[in-house]
Amino acid sequence: MSPARRSAPTVLRLLGWLPVLLLLCPPAARGDCSHPPDVPNAQPTLGELTSFPKQTTVTYKCDEGFVKVPGKPDSVVCLENDKWSEVAEFCNRSCDVPPRLPFASLQNPYRNQNYFPAGSTVEYECRMGYRRDRSLSGTLTCLQNFTWSKPDEFCKKKACPTPGEIPNGHVKIQTDILFGAAISFSCNTGYTLVGSSFSYCSLEGENVKWTDPLPECKEIACPSPPAIANGIILEQHDTYIYRQSITYKCEKGFTLVGGNSIHCTVKDGQGEWSGPPPECKDSSQISKVTPAVQKPTTVDVTATEAPSTPQKTSAVNVTATQNLAVPSTTTRFHTTSTSKGAVIIASGCTEFCGERNAASIPG
Repeated sequence: MSPARRSAPTVLRLLGWLPVLLLLCPPAARGDCSHPPDVPNAQPTLGELTSFPKQTTVTYKCDEGFVKVPGKPDSVVCLENDKWSEVAEFCNRSCDVPPRLPFASLQNPYRNQNYFPAGSTVEYECRMGYRRDRSLSGTLTCLQNFTWSKPDEFCKKKACPTPGEIPNGHVKIQTDILFGAAISFSCNTGYTLVGSSFSYCSLEGENVKWTDPLPECKEIACPSPPAIANGIILEQHDTYIYRQSITYKCEKGFTLVGGNSIHCTVKDGQGEWSGPPPECKDSSQISKVTPAVQKPTTVDVTATEAPSTPQKTSAVNVTATQNLAVPSTTTRFHTTSTSKGAVIIASGCTEFCGERNAASIPG
């Protein structure tokens, strides 16, 4: 047998192993790219990809704490030569997005930016209602530890005008009169508030002003005073305001029963009279009160004789009647002489039975 004939079976046997060899070969050997290359500070986003045929594109994502450098590519492509395209390092350390400040906002060039390497700066502008303090910097810097420098309060609140005063009322400034502040209003007793009870320092265009004007404090009026039968009101007026009083007087032949005046007062913010008016009653119909007859009362009195003779102290028994002034409590007395006889004089008494404060004792 010739050598050529002996080699034919060998070739066939080798061809039979070809599929197995293809499976054992790496992807690159089959016309695919190998696993995507490593990129500093980034990881490939593979999803479910297990093979990488020609023209396959793989995109990378920066590791935590790193940010994609603007303008640099972040993907690779499997080329015709079964090799990946080259990619430069595109992830770098960066500060976070600059802080939001209550009094200022980022200027336009920085609002959509997210890459802030160490040493980079951003500038702010004042918000509406604030004014720039030029003595302080409005710039923040990304420091080497990738944190932002501490901002100064370089924008100050604008101030509203001084609110002024309310006649017969009060203006209360809660904190100050700067942008966002509030003031309240109230009235003195006897007055009611007409208008808003609060006002706020708010924006109007580029400036600030109070949202509401100063209110008014108007006098509270009482209703017309009640009329009385057989009587009149002295000095009548069209309106009656807080603390104003009126006086009643009865017609001839009538007697006033009750207080002769009432005044305008305030309750729950409304005017009302301090009480009911008096009445005018027929004088002939008013019963006269007859004084009660007093029972005789005996008291001990220390007396002296008239000045014409040597004074001697003596005790005198006095009987009190309706017309005799005698104290209702124990009181010391002395007598003195007059042309009509001796008179009893009370020392320090305050209440007596009868009408007179002294009783004559015949001399």
